[in-house]
Amino acid sequence: MLKNRWIPIAVLTLIVVVSCAALYTVYQSQLGMNTTENRESLFQVAAFEPFAQGDFDDNTTYAELAKHGDFGLGTLTGLDGEMIALNGVFYQIPIDGKPRQINAADKTPFAMVTFFEADQTLHVADAMNYSELKDYIDQNISPENAMYAIRVHGIYDYAKTRSVPKQTEPYPTLAEVIENQTIFILNNVTGTMAGFRLPSYMDEINVSGYHLHFITDDETAGGHVLECIVRNATIEIDYTYNYELILPENP
Repeated sequence: MLKNRWIPIAVLTLIVVVSCAALYTVYQSQLGMNTTENRESLFQVAAFEPFAQGDFDDNTTYAELAKHGDFGLGTLTGLDGEMIALNGVFYQIPIDGKPRQINAADKTPFAMVTFFEADQTLHVADAMNYSELKDYIDQNISPENAMYAIRVHGIYDYAKTRSVPKQTEPYPTLAEVIENQTIFILNNVTGTMAGFRLPSYMDEINVSGYHLHFITDDETAGGHVLECIVRNATIEIDYTYNYELILPENP
């Protein structure tokens, strides 16, 4: 008899647990947590204008950044090189030009990520330079006011990329750092460009137009893209309309 008296209590406990789980799922949905909509967002660490003026202190760990996207670009604390993220792996391209995988505990003062899911795929066999590539993409996307994550894999007959050295306080501006950038010239490599095309109204919060980083398939070279000639290109485009910006917690 004593065993049987516990059965209703056990059933009631199970109902309460299931109900709480259901309520928490609704709560997550209301916050946009772990939802399909959240995966379709562009997540940005820090507004670009204060970053460009020298706010290079860390703000967010890469462990936290990875919760918001598996694809994107950025940098590390002190503007320490260029970052590119592909398929959930985050790489730093420092001034020696040799990519390394970023540790989860490393931090970033500026980054942009999303969960990349291609909405449109284009194939171009002919060689195109960087300007021609951007024009071609412009002609094949609509509308103008969307945000686009872009991945371009192909054979790069030529790629001109850059990285920048780590800075110390008092920090210079980004423009001053770029004056001392390290340039890499790559020839006949296979690799991927990854980045974003942003609409004009995002200036100062970010930079309108194209911003792409590059890494070779063998993970031996890369950087911020300045120029390229690519052929046999597969261009994947992810349309994004949702945007989330977090601001640094400093004066």
